[in-house]
Amino acid sequence: MKKHLIAAIILIILIAAITFPLVFKVTTHIPGFFSSDEPYAPLWDSWRIQNSYQHHSSFADTNLIRYPQGAKLYESGYLTYLWIGWFYFLSIFTTPVLAYNIQILFNFFLAGIFTYFLIFYLTARRPAALFGAIIFAFCPYQFSRAWQHLSLTYNQWIPMAFLAAIALKENPSRKNLLFFAAAIFMLFSFDYTIMFLTGIGLLAWFGYAFIYYFRRKGGLGDEVFKKYLSYFKKSFVAGVLVLAILSPQFFPIIKNRLMLSSKTQAGAYNSHRRSFNDLFEQSARPLSYFLPPATHPVLGKFTESLVGSNIYGSSFTEHALYLGWLPLAFAFLAYRRWRKNQKRKGVVKDMRDAFERITGIEKITAQEDIYLGFFIWLAVVAWLFSQPPWWEIGPLKIYMPSFFMYKLLPMFRAYCRFGIVLQLAVAVLAAFGLKYIMEKYRGKIKQRIIAGLCCGVVLFEFWSWPPYKVINVSKAPEVYSWLKNQPGNFVIAQYPLDVKGPNDVRKFYQIFHHRPMINATLPDTESNEIAKKMVKLSDFKTARQLAAMKVKYVLVHRQEYLDTELVSEREELGSIAKNHGLRFVRNFSAEGCDPGEMCVQVTGPVDVYEVVAKH
Repeated sequence: MKKHLIAAIILIILIAAITFPLVFKVTTHIPGFFSSDEPYAPLWDSWRIQNSYQHHSSFADTNLIRYPQGAKLYESGYLTYLWIGWFYFLSIFTTPVLAYNIQILFNFFLAGIFTYFLIFYLTARRPAALFGAIIFAFCPYQFSRAWQHLSLTYNQWIPMAFLAAIALKENPSRKNLLFFAAAIFMLFSFDYTIMFLTGIGLLAWFGYAFIYYFRRKGGLGDEVFKKYLSYFKKSFVAGVLVLAILSPQFFPIIKNRLMLSSKTQAGAYNSHRRSFNDLFEQSARPLSYFLPPATHPVLGKFTESLVGSNIYGSSFTEHALYLGWLPLAFAFLAYRRWRKNQKRKGVVKDMRDAFERITGIEKITAQEDIYLGFFIWLAVVAWLFSQPPWWEIGPLKIYMPSFFMYKLLPMFRAYCRFGIVLQLAVAVLAAFGLKYIMEKYRGKIKQRIIAGLCCGVVLFEFWSWPPYKVINVSKAPEVYSWLKNQPGNFVIAQYPLDVKGPNDVRKFYQIFHHRPMINATLPDTESNEIAKKMVKLSDFKTARQLAAMKVKYVLVHRQEYLDTELVSEREELGSIAKNHGLRFVRNFSAEGCDPGEMCVQVTGPVDVYEVVAKH
């Protein structure tokens, strides 16, 4: 146990190092990236939960945004009770920033430790297990998720689920059965995408195990095979019981899938039916897995020039699927060892010694045989699922799994995220490869030196800083402090109106000013239809409508009008001051970050108007 503790301590030290300086600024900074404003949504939600708790108001409904209609925050049905409970607990008893960072750092650690125990269970080699844990926990995919999607950092349930399934197969004890049930419970209690990815992976495992033992054990009458039928039965029953317990959280999704999915227009804000074209944009490309991420300070320049191309992908984050050349090399070594062992099985008994001398391939155990074969199979499955709906080779169109899955589950669109399942398969295979290399050297010191060097190479391959990927979220533009200090209860509006989709940064600023606002509407909702009729702030009718909605102050973000480069938008900006339903109050200058820092207080000049029109 002490030696496992050493591995845990090493992981903690590495997390502190590779996220630096986050661990020293957990109350003021979050992991972040210049191309995304998505981290601000959970920060706002955390503040909103705490605000609701303090004011004894509803946790499910709020009029802080989309005023006066308000927002029903869980009407989509995508509500996982355990994660909501965990998120609520952190939000109420900590701060939004600390609640966010606790999850990020905790998930990094659990992803590493569960991968470590999975690989140690398979290889019985601690250095190899730590090597594989580093490959999985610190891969570019994990960092891109930490910079963009909080819920998608809960990847620790992937190795945990496979560890539980394999442990139950090896030893079908009551303890392992409970562990398997707990793993499935955790897997289906957090992010739905991770449920989907891992569910496909587990189906691949059970299918592979069934075929493997059917072929190896001589048919259904074999006594050993019957034991594995018992294993499948226990796994199935445990899975069904867990899903039955969690069924209330799935009923709204199933209902909305049946009633709304085909009746509503597909789009980015339709949680039940995404656009089919997204499957092409957010699928893996030929070089996504083989080029270091664009954020790599040494190796990323070439990749950066390919972002947006068909051979790499359109996103700095979604297509950061780099598996690592050293992990791939070691995984190939494990594959070669397994493949030659398959050929060895066809050699007659009295020729085996000669075969081993000629090829240099030692016999692998029966346990290694099935698990090497499975993780090779899992890598193939994950790679196929990460592909676009079809390949076109001349006149030939080859359909991929995502084409068929979309017909069944149109709420999933980013199939490139199967890359994290592929990364786990590569991590396990690479750990086996390192194990085979270490076996060629006698002495633990030499073996540990080799393992340490390999870990160092992988950490370099996955290196993402400097510059440091943290954002200072402790300060907001001055205009929001001014708003907070104004007397009375009133509503605000921010222009240009975000009618195409909610502006999460403006929502985040509500943490500082606490004023209800009409912004953050969702397309195809009543509040959004009202907002569409109010986009021209220069129109006196808009001022009257704002007055009817109890809006006192309007914030005009001048730079957003100018950045569109549309003549009509520039003319609109110049006409706002002529609206006699508005009274100019003051102007706030543009603000920026300190040198060398990313921050959320960046803003252009902001004009503040008071609504003086009568409704």
